[in-house]
Amino acid sequence: MANNRSYASATTAIAGVIVSVIYLSNITMGIFEIPDNLPFVGNLDEVFFSGVLFASLAHLGINLPVGQRRVTVDANKKKEDASQQPGE
Repeated sequence: MANNRSYASATTAIAGVIVSVIYLSNITMGIFEIPDNLPFVGNLDEVFFSGVLFASLAHLGINLPVGQRRVTVDANKKKEDASQQPGE
């Protein structure tokens, strides 16, 4: 049963990627979607499908570095922390 659930989950994620890429490629040139010339409302559909794309890719194991902060570690601080560990 778990194998069927993971298969359905992966299939849903792949469908999410395909639908969002097609929508964001703007094949219909804005005719059938919410008109982009409406303030604020016109951008909500792109925001939604971008979120679907990022969530689907993350579910498939493709993590994009969007909005992530770079973590830096001071080499001297790391050495000091290692030398002060208890039990040594």
